[in-house]
Amino acid sequence: MKILIVEDDRAVGRLLARVLEQEGYAVDFVDSGEEGRTLAWVHDYDGIVLDLELPDRHGITILQELRRAGDATPVLILTGRADEEAVVRGLDAGADDYVGKPVSNAEFRARVRALVRRGGARRTEQLTAGDLRLNRLTHQVFRGTEELELTPTEFQILEHFMLRTGEVVPRTELLEKVWDVNFDPSSNVVDVHLARLRKKLRDAGVETRLKTVRGVGVKLVPAETAS
Repeated sequence: MKILIVEDDRAVGRLLARVLEQEGYAVDFVDSGEEGRTLAWVHDYDGIVLDLELPDRHGITILQELRRAGDATPVLILTGRADEEAVVRGLDAGADDYVGKPVSNAEFRARVRALVRRGGARRTEQLTAGDLRLNRLTHQVFRGTEELELTPTEFQILEHFMLRTGEVVPRTELLEKVWDVNFDPSSNVVDVHLARLRKKLRDAGVETRLKTVRGVGVKLVPAETAS
């Protein structure tokens, strides 16, 4: 389990990181809102502990940007302000829980455990492959914060590949999953839609690739391994 802590008070942040590390979590700690936002986009965390009062970028702004981009990672707001309005704004922006500073180690551990449990229940809502992120509930696809405009059929095709990332998917399987099971297998409908999807991914600067394996099918190759 990996947790991101974004807290501008280094002493507090390091203490919270140690508390979680003692529980067996892997922890990334940063004291900058901008750096925290970047890490949240690049890595797949099981939970984020986010301070509201960051000097360079307000925590609620970061949270709103993540949610708009389809990032459903559970977020625990951490703040020293006894401000009901700020708490309400944070929860309305998509936070899952709130705790005020100072917080006891025992309560903090319990809050994070609950946060991670929520994330486990949500995990199937969002698929990631390389620089692509797909939200199955909202039917949105993103590269970073940029949303890709896909047709419903293109979305279904990409979703199936992301569920099978790195595996070769035969064209007949796509016909069964995306189109009618009795669709004529000699039809070129799969190739036409794959060509359109590839073009949209390429035009959006997506580095993750749909690679043809001659005589077998097509596989989705994540950005870090695509050639």
